[in-house]
Amino acid sequence: MKNTLIIGGAGFIGSRYMNDFGTKDVTVFDSLSPIVHNRKSIADFVSLGVDFVPGDVSQPDDVRALFENGVPENLILLAAETGTGRSLHNCALNTRINAMGTALVLDTLSGMGVLPKRIVLTSSRAVYGEGPFRSASGETVYPEQRDEADLKAGKFEFEALEPLAMSAAAHLPNPSNIYGATKLCQENLVRNWARSFGVSAYVLRLQNVYGAGQSLTNPYTGVLIHFLRNLSRKEPVKIYEQGGITRDFVHVADIASAINLALTGNAPAGTYDIGSGERLTLEAVAREICVLTGGPEPEFCDLYRLGDVRHAAADIGRARAVLGYEPKVSLQEGLGGLIKFFEA
Repeated sequence: MKNTLIIGGAGFIGSRYMNDFGTKDVTVFDSLSPIVHNRKSIADFVSLGVDFVPGDVSQPDDVRALFENGVPENLILLAAETGTGRSLHNCALNTRINAMGTALVLDTLSGMGVLPKRIVLTSSRAVYGEGPFRSASGETVYPEQRDEADLKAGKFEFEALEPLAMSAAAHLPNPSNIYGATKLCQENLVRNWARSFGVSAYVLRLQNVYGAGQSLTNPYTGVLIHFLRNLSRKEPVKIYEQGGITRDFVHVADIASAINLALTGNAPAGTYDIGSGERLTLEAVAREICVLTGGPEPEFCDLYRLGDVRHAAADIGRARAVLGYEPKVSLQEGLGGLIKFFEA
């Protein structure tokens, strides 16, 4: 076992982390799910010097076999079943991978009696659900999940409420979909287990991660790939909920940097919000992509996805001050790289 084990390391974020910070002392454990990895094989990673162990984090025998050759000093937990809308129809799958998979890893480690020094878990802004808002009276409120009746009627916005940037230090989690609920469960498992055994646990709540290397075959890979698919077919980009949806798009290189800071820095264990720190409308991002690709103007529609939230953005103040995190890739630079990757 190498010094750092990345569970789910063959994916988008893990691959970027190894690209930026090296593979010399890294072991990767991954199932190479076809929906995410397309035609990637173990040989692709071995050729890069990666110590690769195939296996499924939700299978006890695979997890036990993983630790037969020792326990790493650092553990990065990236393996997850994603997809907001898809999770509503795959409750068991999300729970098995995100919650039970994590529990199996933790049980196996405690059963061996040898523990890692640090664990870094990539969580999600989905744990906040619809997120925190400020009311007209200045109070922080947490609206419940928007129901289908309101969405069908075109009631997309929360009236008289101002969306706030999400902060683990200031705001309560309130998941509005199955994916978010299982990620919050995963967070609690890691935090409580690590605190009990004296392991330093860093939970990174990621906003919308994008960049070159995203899966182009996974239908749940993210909204920007959907935009590019439309444009590649000479179709206009469709903006759901008649526009106004806001997101915080953070480049995968900045995510890799945040993980490395958690692994190697002196910041205290805890939960950190990781994003660009900038709230953008999907309309603005779509228009930027259309300019960069020469595509047609985006169109607005009444379509929606159950479980999606209206607004999301990170308050990265604590990550900056304590973790030393600083996003460096601008949206224009990141979109340019993503478009080149997509076109290639």
